[in-house]
Amino acid sequence: MNLINKLAYYLVIILIILSINFFLPRAMPGDQLAYLIGENPDMPTRMTDEEREVLLAHYGLDKPLSEQYLDYLVGISRGDLGWSIYRSAPVLEVILVRLKWTMLLTGTSTVIYLLLGIFLGAESAWARGNKKDTWSLISILTVSSLPVFFLGILLKIFFGAELDIFPLDGAKTTCASYANPLEGVLDILHHLVLPAATLVIAHIGGTYLLMRNSMLSVLGADYILSARAKGLSERYILNRHAIKNALLPIVTMAALMVGFMITGTIFVEKVFTYPGIGLLLYDSVMCRDYPLLQGLFLIIAISVVIANFIADMTYIWLDPRVREE
Repeated sequence: MNLINKLAYYLVIILIILSINFFLPRAMPGDQLAYLIGENPDMPTRMTDEEREVLLAHYGLDKPLSEQYLDYLVGISRGDLGWSIYRSAPVLEVILVRLKWTMLLTGTSTVIYLLLGIFLGAESAWARGNKKDTWSLISILTVSSLPVFFLGILLKIFFGAELDIFPLDGAKTTCASYANPLEGVLDILHHLVLPAATLVIAHIGGTYLLMRNSMLSVLGADYILSARAKGLSERYILNRHAIKNALLPIVTMAALMVGFMITGTIFVEKVFTYPGIGLLLYDSVMCRDYPLLQGLFLIIAISVVIANFIADMTYIWLDPRVREE
């Protein structure tokens, strides 16, 4: 019976997510065909009323909202995310083209800022009260408090424009021909440095503070005192006992940050014109592309669910008490 209740609970949650995913874009002000009928000054193409009605019928936007909602649910059940109005292509195809770049950017930056935050937070807590702890706290919180778009602009101006070390925008050099695959990989990594560094600097403060506070609570535990009484070295106690038990809040935070990291790249991808999901989401909002917005929100929601599942599995590995329940 408990399993049935859990399944019913998740089905209700999924239905709520799908419903919000459908109705939220339609709550936006403005005409969803504005970018196609010439209301956008950058696209002077004009359409007659008859052509507009044909276009609405083509995308199913002339139907009552209830019918659109039913068609949306049927399409999702078949794996069809719809047809992008502005880009005139299948939504899933458009998303998959951009998703690889966001996964590269967010995956790289997340791994780096989590590892750095865990290491620096643990070292700071272990040296609590001295100059090392104080300077780490001040410096990390100072740089992390800068708005992400402002930080991105600073890095772009200094390292891109002034020093000319890294490219100003894009994910790879346009129309470049590579002698071998390694050159292509190095070019992509070269373009990745500034956007990834922006995300790392902007988010390392949260991981650092959480790890530091978690470590401070762990250091006073009985098993730490017992380990010291056994004569174990301080470094051994830190690496084998303290850090592992202090990681549980970090796992939770990492799972919760997945959705934010995908949508939080909007400003970074806009600053660096990085062709990922964040920039695509921004363009979709500006164009009022309902099917594409729905597909993007659905992908983000699925990412958060998967991240929480991975967090649950990691909890079992880190904490034997969870495994026994």
